[in-house]
This record gives sequence, C-alpha cells and structure tokens, in this order.
Amino acid sequence: MLTNSVVRIAVIGAGPAGLSVAAALKDAEVFEEHNVVGLPRHCTSLVSAVSAERVGIPREVVVRRYDELYVTNLDGDFIRFRIRGGVYLLDRPGLERRLAEHVANIRFGEKVTAIKGPYLYTERGEKYGPYDYIVVAEGSLRRLSRAYGEVVRLPGLQVDVKSPAELPGITVVYNPKISQAYFAWVVEVDKGVYRVGLADKCCLVEKLNKLVKLLKGSPVDRPFGGGVLAGPPVQRVVHGRVVLVGDAAGLVKPLSGGGIVLAVKSGKLAAEALARGTPSLYEEGTRQLRMRLRAAHLLFKLLYGKRAVDRLLKTLSGGDYLAVDYDDHVKTLATAALTDPRSLAALRALLLAGYSYVSHFFK
Repeated sequence: MLTNSVVRIAVIGAGPAGLSVAAALKDAEVFEEHNVVGLPRHCTSLVSAVSAERVGIPREVVVRRYDELYVTNLDGDFIRFRIRGGVYLLDRPGLERRLAEHVANIRFGEKVTAIKGPYLYTERGEKYGPYDYIVVAEGSLRRLSRAYGEVVRLPGLQVDVKSPAELPGITVVYNPKISQAYFAWVVEVDKGVYRVGLADKCCLVEKLNKLVKLLKGSPVDRPFGGGVLAGPPVQRVVHGRVVLVGDAAGLVKPLSGGGIVLAVKSGKLAAEALARGTPSLYEEGTRQLRMRLRAAHLLFKLLYGKRAVDRLLKTLSGGDYLAVDYDDHVKTLATAALTDPRSLAALRALLLAGYSYVSHFFK
C-alpha cells in the first residue's frame, strides 16, 4: 500500500478503476452511488489473460479461459483467430469485491453530482471536502467526466441463454442487420449457456431478441447492460486537482469496448502519481497508451462507421490467424493481413473506404 498521509483524496466510483486507486492509497475516500460493489452488472467481462496477470487480477475471479475467437456475419463468412496467451472470462462482481477488501472507506449510496473546486456535492445535498485531489472513476456513464472530453458511447444489452448452438468459445458477429454501429457477441460461459449481446445506436431489445431467436436460445437470467465506450481517450487525464481514470478517461479498446484491464492499470498508475504528489507522472505514464487508443479509434470509425469490416470479412473469409495481442487490435489485424495473400485485396478495400471517409470532410 502506498502512503498519501500528506494529502486528502476523494474517489468517485467503486468500480475496478476507482477501487484500484483506493486500494493502493491509505486514506482515500470512495463515493459509490450503489449500495454494494460489483452490481449491477455491466459488461461481458472478457480480458487478455496476459494483461490480467500483468496488472495483478487474481486468478480466483477467473471463470473460464478461451484460446480462440471466431468472427462471422452469420451469412456463411467466418474468420478464426487463435489468441496468443488466451482470454479470461472474469467474475466481474467478484473482482470488485476482492478489490474492496483493501479499501477502508467507501461511502455507499452517495451519488456525486458536482465537483466545485476542492469540494464534492451529492444528490442528497451533502458537501464533502476540501480535497487535494479528486479522482473521477465513474465508469461508462461519464456524467462528470464528460466535461473534460467526449467519448463515443453506445448502449449495450446482453443476456445469458441456454442454446443448442454449439458455438466454440467466443463468437463476434458483424452483421449490420443486427448491429449497424458496432457488433454482437456470443460467448460460451458454461456448457450450453451463452452470453449473447450487442451494442448499437437503437432498437437493442428487438435486435437482441432476434439474435437469441437465431440461436434458438431461452434466457436463464434477466438482461443486463450499460454503455459501451469506443473512444477516443480524453486529451488530458489530469485537470488541476481532478484526475480521470478508466472509462471516465476513455481508456477503452475502441474496437471491442473492453476496459477492465485498462481500468485497473490506470488506477494503479494514478495512485502512484498521487502518492508522490505529482499527478503529472500519471499524465506522462499514460501518454503512449492514449496515442495507441486514438489510432485504434480511427480504425473504429473506418471499420464500423463506413462498415469496411463487412467487406474485409468477406475478403478474408475462411482465414485462420494468430491474434498476437488481444489488447492491441491494430497490431493483430496488421499481422493477420501480412500473413494472407488476400490481404492486398482487403487493404485495397480498406483504403477505398478510408478515401471515401476522408473525402467526406472536403465536400
């Protein structure tokens, strides 16, 4: 545990990012709008096994491991990726409970609605402070962090279903009839039980029902969901006494919306910087990460915004590739393209889509 005895720190949000900050600092005060940590559920909870171990996510919260991922449009085209190092399915509520065990001061049921100078104001009319630093870790809702930069946010919805589909591991569905703005997913969480979900701009219930029907599935639990962020990260993560971590800073993978590992990593980096009284260390420590995520966001706009992903899937259908880095989708796609002679046609399709996208701004 780091020492921060000379400063007073508030953390808004008791998710992986906020709890990682507070667990590393001795006396941080955490404000959580819900009455327990870990609930309600928000995400699918898939993370790179290599990265999870690197940031110290405990093996006790690992539910399942996957070593391959299939991409399909449900119209006969598919691509298989073998994942270097594997992917973990986490017990996300369990992870947050484990992190909370190391946090001494969590104010449950306290929804922060405003930050004014060194003070916090809550929905119940309470005023807290003054604080030397305020860490915003509110997750994908971004009610407060929106003031420091916009991040693309799509509504997401998913449900666990029993199905005879016999789909292997993780299946990603790119089909504009199911998701126009993003994609859908089917993840085997247990034998014959799948987590089925999608993110899009509208009509989620109707589209999710359509996908479940295609799988001949029957729900085993209530649907759950929340915002799926697609970047880009904010330009700056430190604004005076205010520090943004995790989803609040837009630190997510734009092509998948994944952010648990980045939440834990950014929380720990922020805690180290604040313990030293030098938040600029956190700004510098995340600079290269944010540059990579901005590059991935540009690819997000090209692949999903212009639906270049549909042409690429058809061009590379039947391909079998190694996903060299589950956390760096740009590197993985580039490496896959270099190992397939069809990549020239795929690259041409991508460049044409990119030219069309750029030309749009000069009309």
